[in-house]
Amino acid sequence: MRLVFWLFLLLNLAFFYWQYSQPQPVDAPLLQTEAVPAGVDRLVLLRERGLASPSQSEPAAGPPAAVSSSVVTEPEPEAALAQKRQDAMPVPGPLGTEGRSQPEPEPAPPPAPAEPPPPPVMACFTLGPLKDESEAGRLYKALRALDIMPEQRLSERRAVRGYWVYLPPLKSYADARDKVQALQKKGLDDMYVMGKGEMKNAISLGLFTRKSTATERFNQVRRLEPATMMKPRYRRIKERWLDVRVDGAHSEMLARLAALAEDFPGVELVRRKACK
Repeated sequence: MRLVFWLFLLLNLAFFYWQYSQPQPVDAPLLQTEAVPAGVDRLVLLRERGLASPSQSEPAAGPPAAVSSSVVTEPEPEAALAQKRQDAMPVPGPLGTEGRSQPEPEPAPPPAPAEPPPPPVMACFTLGPLKDESEAGRLYKALRALDIMPEQRLSERRAVRGYWVYLPPLKSYADARDKVQALQKKGLDDMYVMGKGEMKNAISLGLFTRKSTATERFNQVRRLEPATMMKPRYRRIKERWLDVRVDGAHSEMLARLAALAEDFPGVELVRRKACK
C-alpha cells in the first residue's frame, strides 16, 4: 500500500513538472481599434491593465507575465490617418476612366500668312505713228496675241512742211516794191510783196519743200542782200499710237515687242518716261 502511494506521488510530480516546463501559449493578437474622436475615452480591457479577472483586486505574486508587443498598438495621429486616406484615394486615369474628360489643349495658333510678292515694276511703251485706222487694227490684234492689252491714243504734233526764204517787212508797200525792182536789176526773179498779215510788206523769195534747195536760194540772195532770212514752216499732224504696259523685268516680252515693231514699216517702239 505504501508503495502504491509513493508511485502515485511520483507520477503527480512528474506530471506537474512536465506541465510547467512547457512554453505558455501566447494570446491571439487583438484587432487594432480605430481612432476615437477627440474628448472620448478609449475602452481599455482589464487584462490590458494586468488584471486576470474582476475578483482580483491586487496583482498576483511573482514576476508579471510579459505582454506581446503585437497585442495592442497605440492609435495613430490624425495627420497620419489623413495622409493614408489621401494616398488611398484613386488617381485619375486617362480620359474617360473616371467619367470626366481632361481639359482639351489649346489649339496651336495658325501660321502667319506668307508675305505677298512685291508687285512687278511696269514699263510703258508706245508704238507708232500709225498711218491709218487699218494699220492700227492690225497692230492691235498682233499685241493681243501676245496677251497685251493696248490702248489707242491720238496725238498732234507740229511737222515741218517746208522752208521759206524772205526779206523782213519794210516800212511801206512802196519801199518793198522799190526793193524788188532793185533786186531784179541784179538778176533775181521769183519775188513778190506780202500784202497782208503779220508779214505785210515782206518780200517772199520762195517756198521750198527740201531744206537743201531752200539753203541754196538763201545763199544766192544773201550775197546780194544781207538781210535775207530763212525759216521752216510747220503744219499740225494728227497721229495714232498704241500704248502698252509690260513687266520691265520680262526681257523676253520686250524682245517680242521690238520684233513686232519691225514688222510694221515706219512704226517705232518708244519707251515713255511715265505710265499714264
